[in-house]
Amino acid sequence: METAPPDLFIVETPENIRFGYDVADIGSRFLAILIDSLIQGVIYVLIFVAVALVGAQLSNVDLPRSVSDGLGIVFILMLFFIQFGYFIFLEIFMNGQTPGKRLFHLRVIRENGYPMTALDSIIRNLVRIIDFFPFAYGIGVVTMFSNKRAKRLGDFAAGTIVVKMRDEVRLGQILPAATAGAPAPLNAPPSVAGLTISDVELAESFLNRRSQFSNQEALSMQIARRLAAAMKLTAEATPTTPTAAVAFLRDTVAAYRAPRG
Repeated sequence: METAPPDLFIVETPENIRFGYDVADIGSRFLAILIDSLIQGVIYVLIFVAVALVGAQLSNVDLPRSVSDGLGIVFILMLFFIQFGYFIFLEIFMNGQTPGKRLFHLRVIRENGYPMTALDSIIRNLVRIIDFFPFAYGIGVVTMFSNKRAKRLGDFAAGTIVVKMRDEVRLGQILPAATAGAPAPLNAPPSVAGLTISDVELAESFLNRRSQFSNQEALSMQIARRLAAAMKLTAEATPTTPTAAVAFLRDTVAAYRAPRG
C-alpha cells in the first residue's frame, strides 16, 4: 500500500494493480447516520404503539410472572435488534450500505479493497456501543477526527473503511482514448494477444475506480464481455457474475502486463 492524500485510500494487489477509493468525509457520514436514525425512530414509534395496544388488551389479564418477565425481555431484545441489527442486517444484504449510506453514495468496504463480510459488519456494529458513549457518538466522533481516514472504533476493530461512490458512468467515460488503436506487445501471452493497450487500460481504469461507481457490477460485466470477445473466449470461459468479472479483469491485466515487466 502506498502513501496517498488524506482523502484518497489506495490498495495495491500482488499483481501491482491499484484500487483508488475516495474516503467518505465526516459530514456525509453524519448525514447518512441521521437518515438511518430517523428510520430507526419511525420503527421505534411503531413498536411502542404496538406494545401500548397489546398492553391495553392485556391489562385486565392476570398473566403469570414468568410470562410478563418474558415479554419484557422480548421487548428489550427488540430494541437492541433495531439499534444494532438494523445496521448489521442492511450492510450485509445491501453490500456495505444502509438507506442513509446509499442516499449519500457511501459504502463500507474492507481495508484490502474487497467487500465487507458478515463478520466484519457484526464486529463493526457491535463496537458501535462503545462509539456511542457518552452520548451521540461522542467517542466515535473524537476517534474519527483523530485519524486521516475518519474511522471510528468499529472500523478499526473490523478492519473496514467508509468510501464514496460515484454516480453511474458509461464505458466511454472511463476509456482512455490516447492509445485506442495500439496493439498488444509482441511478447504477450497467447491468451491476451487479441487485446489492445486500450482494452487493458480500460480494465485498469475501472479496477482503480470501481468503488466510486454506483453501477460497478454492470460495468464489470460489460468490460469483461468486451475483453473476452477480443480474446475470442468461449461462452463457458466468459464470466457470468460481477465477482467473477472483477477477478477475470485482474487476472487479464496481470497477464498482459507481465511480459512488459
